[in-house]
Amino acid sequence: MGMVKMKHINIYGPEQDPQQTLEVLAKLACFHPDKDAERINAAAGAAENLYTPLLASTLGLIKDVGGDPALQEYRGRFFEYGAVKDEVEALSAQVAERGKRQAEISAKLATYAQTKTQLYHLTGLHTSVDEIFACKYLKVRFGRIPKDSYLKLPYYDDHSFTFSEYDFDGEYYWGMYFVPESHAKEVDDIFANLYFERMWVPDFVHGTPQDALAQIMTQESELQAEQKELDNMSDIAAPADIERLREYASWLNYEMQIFDMRKYVITLEHTYYISGYVPESDVERLKQGLLMVHGVKACEDDEADAVDGAPDRQPPVKLKNNWFARPFEMFITMYGLPGYGDLDPTGFVAVTYALLFGIMFGDVGQGVLLGLIAYFVMWKKMHMELGRVVARCSVFSVIFGFLYGSVFGYEHVLDPMFHALGFAEKPLEVLAPEGINNILIASVVAGVLIIVSAIVTGIISNLRKHIIAKTIFSVNGVSGLVFYVSLIALLLPMLGMELPFVGSVPYLILCIAVPFFLMYFAEPLSALCAGEKPEGSVGDILLNGFFEMFDTVLSFASNTMSFLRVGGFVLVHAGMMTVVFTLANMTGGVFYVLIVAVGNVFVMALEALFVGIQVLRLEFYEIFSRFFDANGVPFAPLRISLDPAADKAE
Repeated sequence: MGMVKMKHINIYGPEQDPQQTLEVLAKLACFHPDKDAERINAAAGAAENLYTPLLASTLGLIKDVGGDPALQEYRGRFFEYGAVKDEVEALSAQVAERGKRQAEISAKLATYAQTKTQLYHLTGLHTSVDEIFACKYLKVRFGRIPKDSYLKLPYYDDHSFTFSEYDFDGEYYWGMYFVPESHAKEVDDIFANLYFERMWVPDFVHGTPQDALAQIMTQESELQAEQKELDNMSDIAAPADIERLREYASWLNYEMQIFDMRKYVITLEHTYYISGYVPESDVERLKQGLLMVHGVKACEDDEADAVDGAPDRQPPVKLKNNWFARPFEMFITMYGLPGYGDLDPTGFVAVTYALLFGIMFGDVGQGVLLGLIAYFVMWKKMHMELGRVVARCSVFSVIFGFLYGSVFGYEHVLDPMFHALGFAEKPLEVLAPEGINNILIASVVAGVLIIVSAIVTGIISNLRKHIIAKTIFSVNGVSGLVFYVSLIALLLPMLGMELPFVGSVPYLILCIAVPFFLMYFAEPLSALCAGEKPEGSVGDILLNGFFEMFDTVLSFASNTMSFLRVGGFVLVHAGMMTVVFTLANMTGGVFYVLIVAVGNVFVMALEALFVGIQVLRLEFYEIFSRFFDANGVPFAPLRISLDPAADKAE
């Protein structure tokens, strides 16, 4: 377990287009470029990538003509940029013209639908609409008026208007009112106050409402037929045309990404230069691949092989773990990768996560079922990386399930097996008073061991990076380790364990006071070890040290007590299954089986979710913070992606 060793490679080429070299690097997918060239080219001003907008237009066109816009693998066929651009623009213009016509038809159909709804209420009018509007000195208003307002119309008899209704839908009266042109403004205000909703008769409505409806239905049918023809894109792009467009898109995506890779190329007077990192196992493969490009040379840079290289040349990190720990890399990447040369915490996480999960979710039957679902459904069918993590954790659930003697919540079904093995009873009775105490004490002990392991891991990591002062004086260094272990040792008499030296005056001085003051003055001591003058006044140093140590003691206590949740979930599991069986025992027969089955599924799903989250919290907050800096750069080799937008987002 650890990291893949990286080699720094310098690639030189003659003064020519680096296209072929970049294509080879993208095909090999093992070359992580340095960022120096990108910064230099950005300052100089990068050329516009013409393939990007054309690719977007092509994918949009494929979608418009009913094709699948998903990018496919580039098969190596080359196209002329100008010819592709002309064809895509021509087809896009046809699609746009058709879309414009479809929008016009949709607008007309919407108008026809609204007009038909209104005309249906005026079918009682047998006079031609044209004749009504032909009145020279009268104004006509079509529309509807609420029933309450209609009853108020007699109060306005002294005004010069006549209202004729032709339909009543239970809420509104539909009709029209006539008013002399000279009184139109006054009467319109009256009807507006009565909530009259005016209906605007379109210019295409002629004759009686019945005649107008017939004309609209005829025109509506014609437009719908035309719309159906327009929806068929085969006359613009047949299946063969769509496939050709998809080939264009694959080529454009390829050329677009190769063009973007030019930002990692530095062009000198007579050559171009590309540098980056390659996994040690792929160096020869890279060199053999570059032999295909005439005049290109690749050489290793010994200086960059050092773990603590220059800051602007920080090697990328590619984790390398065995089959058991590899799925747990997802948790490491969620938190952040370790720096190149640091300790890889994946193995530590794999063991502690699976172990804590098994302790908190100990049940033979539920563990087996959870493992089967995780592996065959979550991983094999849904391709979720989390499925492989849960499958490994389920093995520990089964192991601790045997320790608890629990199978689908039945706490004594394994008793005959224990008797056959020579045990008087199962190893641990969870809900017994003595069992509860043992579980909670064991949880705290496990937490202490894990925290000590995390501090030791941090010490080893700092020693490998030659950070001596931090290794000695840090809270997560030797001083912190001695202080924490010594405090824990003072509590051992509460468990009936008496150690002769623990608690004596020399013990309190050497194991408590000395590490305490070393941590208290860690910053000035580290500065003095580095040959520097401590920053701040004496008062500032004392005040900062006080708050640092207050936080340290508090965090040691809270982090240790956080592991009580491990034992708490053991008790929660047994308690929830007790509730399930209590409910089942209140019934019988089929209902008993149904309640037990549903209860097991509910408890398994709920507890697996909660336990997974809680263990991850312990890893991130109580363990990682003690030794994991998470300042690594992920290994991102040049390659052609079928989802370049997602890669840029990452």
